[in-house]
Amino acid sequence: MTTTKLPSFTFPIRGLYFFLTHPKQLWLVTLSPIILTLIFSAFSIGISIRFLLPALVDKFLEWNWPHWMSWFVSIVSTILEGAILNLLFFMVLTPIFQDLVFDRTLKARGLEQIFEDEEERDDPKLVVCWRNLRSSVLVTLCLIVVKILFIILTAPLQLIPVLGTALACYISGWPTAWSQRLHYDIELRGFKVSESYHHARDHKWDYASFGSVAFGLELIPVLNIVFLWTNIVGASLWIAEEYEKEMGITRDTKKQDREVYPVAQAPSTSTEQTPLLQQQNA
Repeated sequence: MTTTKLPSFTFPIRGLYFFLTHPKQLWLVTLSPIILTLIFSAFSIGISIRFLLPALVDKFLEWNWPHWMSWFVSIVSTILEGAILNLLFFMVLTPIFQDLVFDRTLKARGLEQIFEDEEERDDPKLVVCWRNLRSSVLVTLCLIVVKILFIILTAPLQLIPVLGTALACYISGWPTAWSQRLHYDIELRGFKVSESYHHARDHKWDYASFGSVAFGLELIPVLNIVFLWTNIVGASLWIAEEYEKEMGITRDTKKQDREVYPVAQAPSTSTEQTPLLQQQNA
């Protein structure tokens, strides 16, 4: 049984549902970068208080700053230094775990074949490493910078209720969607960056539709920490549907449910006896 292709803007919502219903496969991966960042934060704060803070205080006192001002500026500088280090550390970790969430979503969907196809290409390891590096650099630097620029440029639109926010999200949608699909295009599909760009350009409306919803979810305070990961799941589901359509794979979810949970049968009321009972009665 084939399923109707859903619009791309539905996949961020589907990603949220898939994420919530697959805790074993996805939750631990998303918690790992947060926990590692907290550990690194505690370590960096301890080192900063032990070594950086006294050095700054001594330096300011040498410059004849007032005692209270030396301590105040030193404490603020230490806090800012720790915050910057944490942001850099999280920026390095996030792409790695984003790829893990993406891959685990495909595997939870039952598409291990994608990874088998990637292994069959037998590309040189140096080429694979270079592709991984380029995709990571693009995601963490170029496209993130572009998204930040779009946020700044479209900020005046936020003054227009509803319509202005929707337009701002739509403008930022295309780079958002492309950044979510780079891992698949470059590392799993074997595309060059230019080929990935041309594919995104040729399907710009689908990309903009998906990205506008994903970008809007990431604007929600506090919850955007969760939506950052569920949008990755949604992008993976989007690609999974495209892959299944391209490969002619059909998914009969009702049949799968029957295999996992067989339909209960009513107790038999037949009076026919088995051969063993017939022998006993004889």
